[in-house]
Amino acid sequence: MVAQALNSGWNDVHSVPLKGEGEFLVLTLSGLTRLARFRRSYRKIRKADGYGPERITVNAVATGNYLAAIAWKWPE
Repeated sequence: MVAQALNSGWNDVHSVPLKGEGEFLVLTLSGLTRLARFRRSYRKIRKADGYGPERITVNAVATGNYLAAIAWKWPE
């Protein structure tokens, strides 16, 4: 799923906008697309393992819940 997303214009988790850089769309580990923001000034990326690909924790704008993002892009 990550390879398909990266080929279709999504960005990898190593370049997620940091705190204060705005809201963006994320592709979650479960395959959903949500509007989110990043609340840290540094990136802490979880390595790929038996549970899924590389991912980063972001916060959903609508609910404030944590999301496991595997790719991101700016909203259109």
